[in-house]
Parts: sequence; structure tokens; C-alpha cells
Amino acid sequence: MAQQKLGRVQWGDLTFGPGSPYSVSAIEGLDDLPDIRAEDVERPGQHGDYTGPDYTGPRVIPMKLGIRADSPDELRDLSLALRNATQPQAQPQPLQFLDQDVLVWAKVRKRSIPYDAEYLWRIGDAAIEWYCADPYLYGLDEKSASTTAYSPAAGRTYPLTYAGAGAAARNLVLNPSFEETFTTETTGFGTNSTRSRVNAESYVGSYSVQHAITVASSQGGTSWNIEPVSAGNTVRWGVYVKIPISGIAALELWWRNQTTTLSTLSVLAQATPGSWARVSGSYTVAAGQTCDRVSAVATSSASGPATWWADAAMAVNGASLPNYFDGSNGGVWEGTPNASVSQRPAGTNRAYGSAGTSGRVTAVNDGASPAYPVLRLDGPVANPTIEQINTGALLVLDATLQAGEFLLIDTRSRAVLLMGSAPRRSWVRAGSTWPLLQPGSNEIAYRGNALPGAPGQQSLLTVTWRDTSL
Repeated sequence: MAQQKLGRVQWGDLTFGPGSPYSVSAIEGLDDLPDIRAEDVERPGQHGDYTGPDYTGPRVIPMKLGIRADSPDELRDLSLALRNATQPQAQPQPLQFLDQDVLVWAKVRKRSIPYDAEYLWRIGDAAIEWYCADPYLYGLDEKSASTTAYSPAAGRTYPLTYAGAGAAARNLVLNPSFEETFTTETTGFGTNSTRSRVNAESYVGSYSVQHAITVASSQGGTSWNIEPVSAGNTVRWGVYVKIPISGIAALELWWRNQTTTLSTLSVLAQATPGSWARVSGSYTVAAGQTCDRVSAVATSSASGPATWWADAAMAVNGASLPNYFDGSNGGVWEGTPNASVSQRPAGTNRAYGSAGTSGRVTAVNDGASPAYPVLRLDGPVANPTIEQINTGALLVLDATLQAGEFLLIDTRSRAVLLMGSAPRRSWVRAGSTWPLLQPGSNEIAYRGNALPGAPGQQSLLTVTWRDTSL
């Protein structure tokens, strides 16, 4: 859920904000309206103008960062990592505001990492300016909805599943959600802490692990076994925690090899006292090391004991941490349920809209500005037609797609690509109008003719979009 505080910002492999060594001290341009490019014309011989539609120019987002390290050498490493991540680019990349549910497509246009000898023992500052030629603010989740073409003669039915095009992923945690009793896949941590599997609190499924720290200023937590990750690979891991309103002085994520701790990260700022929140971080396994455990550890305050909960642990070897899944929640187990790695097949990380009925589908744009959808048509179908019922937009294609062929239509760039690469803009019939998802609910109808000799075969329309605002 979006929140007022800025929270974490993701740029490539770097995360700024709570729980990272890069604090965000100031940001501009995110909620501001970009400069207006007006189409006004003076009224000859009269006061005022003839006013036309207003369009915005590009969005510019300046950001100031504070860099915090434990030594001058570590400060230099952090400065170099920031410098390397903010090189000139050929194409925009996603700048994600994770806790505000906002994404922009940006390029780095300015960077300042000043050297100040008076303060460069372990703290530094930096300033980055991002240029967004596309000024829109997009939702983080890519939404998708599908329907078959309406064709009574073909007797088509709506498919029960659709894989889409999301990336495959593996959750390396062997016992991530405690739906089975404790096994050797998890171990407790802390001599003054007791663990128990409870169903009074849970984020996913019916159970979570409860940690009761019985002595003030003591640690308690859980270590999860993961599929071992070798040197040079990045282990990104996160877990949902619920901490009390008071009583927790520190909360950390650890990366370990058996009982040897390889790296730690403070994540207390990512937690939300009194409710479930995901805390996460990443560690690149150093030369000669192997990471085979991840841990979440809390320290009670000096005022007394404390109780907290953990659930839905996920570790991946990859560029980003996906939404949570395990073999019983959106994925499949590779071995024994709740005691093995789980995987999510490609395409199941999408937020799907309403199922199509008789060739119709509903696409809901929860933003405040019109959204440009991407349309995918899968054959077999002849002369497909896409109509946006609520606006009257009608896109007609003089085309025939055989079984196994698809057409990709980007309504923003007006690109029409057979098999995702071969231009077919000439297939759009003259006089057609392009669908544009208005804020709120949009109903889209898909019609087409069945091909001879292919009765009952389904042609599928998939509409993909993000919530859009300015």
C-alpha cells in the first residue's frame, strides 16, 4: 500500500532510503506538475487568448542523498558504487519508489558526489538529477486482463489460465511460511528467546513463527536454510515481520554460512510497529564464501522482554526480490512441500483483471490520467476488432493470424509488431481510433472471425497496463 513517507527508492541494484547506507535527505519533482506546454493563441484585437489543450513537458527529479559508512574505505566503496550506477544511458530505466507504489522511466542527467575533507571520515553527500522524457507516474504492478474473441460459430470458451510474460523465479528458502511443523530447515537464535509456531498471527497461510524474548536487551530470531549460493552471486532476501509498538531496539537481517555471519543489515526502519511489513536487503557473496542461511534477528529494549513474529521468508539469486510466493502460494515445490526450494513459472507475477465474458474484458486504471495499454492478439483469427465500449474507440485490423502467431500493439508509440518484431502498421484500417484507458473502469470488446478448418480454437486478446497519473 502506498504511504506518505518516501521509504525505499530502487535504481538498478542500488536501494536508497531506510535500511540502506544511502539516506534520502531531499527530493523534488515527484509529486510536482511538470512544466506545461500550452497551445494558446492570442486573440487578435481582443483581450486574452484562445486556449488549447495543455500538455506537460518532461519530468525532472533532483534527489539529495546522505552516505553513511563505518570507515573511510567503506565510504569510498559506497561512493564508487553510486558513481558506477549513475552512468549516462542510451535508454530510460525504471526508478522505483517502492513504498509509494510509483515508477518513472528515467535517465541520469546530473551527478554530484563532492569531496569534503572535513567530514569524509565516514559520512558524505551526493546529489542526482533524473530526467524523465515520459512525465507519467506509473504503478509498480503491471496489470493484465485477457479474453477470447467473441465468435459464436466457433464455439470458443474462455481459457482457465494464461501464463502471460512475467519472469520465472525461485524461492531458495526451504521452509518459508511455517505451514508444517519445525524441521531442520529452520533454527532458533538467542539463548534468552523461545520460538513457537502459532496460528494467531500470520501473513500468508495459517501459521507464523513467534519469538518471545524473555530478557531485556537480548536477541532472538530465526535462521532459515536456503539452497547454497556461491561467491560472486547476490542473495536478495526479505521476510514479513510484525513487531510490537514498543520493546524492540534493533532488527537485523543476516546472511550466514552455517553459524558464521557473512553480512548484517539494520532494517528496523523498514518495519511498521503493530502490523505486518516486509523487510529486505541484499548481499553479494564474497570470494571464498558460500551463503546457505539467512536470518532475521531482533533485540529487545532495555525496558524489558518483547514478542515479535516472522512469516513468508524469501531469498533469491537475482536482480530483484519478487512478490512473495512459495510452492503453496503461486508457485510449485521442487521437492518436499514446506521443506524445499519453490519456483514460480514464467508469467504468474501479474495482477490479473476480470476474466473476459463473451469477448469482453474490464480494465481498471486506478490512476488519475489516461493509460496507454499494450495489446497482444494471439491467433488463429481473421480481421480482429478491438472496441473500447466506454469511449467508442474502435481499432480494426485487416489481418490474419495463424495458430501460434501473435501481434503486439503499443497504443502509445502506435507500433504494430508481428511476433513482437516485424512492423505491420499497414494492417490498421484507416479511420480506426486507438484505445486509451480512462481513469476508472474500462470495458473492452474483442471480436474476430474463426479461420477455416480451425473450429473451436481460441484467439486471445491480452490487455496490459499500469495505473497512470501526472
